[in-house]
Amino acid sequence: MKLIYLSQELDTTKEHELLTDSEFGFKVDIKMTEESWYKIKEDTAYNCTEVHHLWSENYMGGASIAFESDIHRTGFTRRIDDIECVTIELASKLYDSY
Repeated sequence: MKLIYLSQELDTTKEHELLTDSEFGFKVDIKMTEESWYKIKEDTAYNCTEVHHLWSENYMGGASIAFESDIHRTGFTRRIDDIECVTIELASKLYDSY
């Protein structure tokens, strides 16, 4: 899995808790592997305020990454072995939905 934060590729063998207090949070593009059981292979989470890589070492049987939005008061978690790449950049506006 690749983890790209503000144009820099991060070491995915280490835990990363990426937070922002910017007005609009992060825009996070998530590309799933072809082998992933998720039907939607590319998705975007808007106005994230936290991305926590290696949030859990045993989420549904494997390591995970969590996406949270204090702005929209929601979030979700995915196993990292289902993900090909996560690209995090600053959001430029408030989106209607997460």
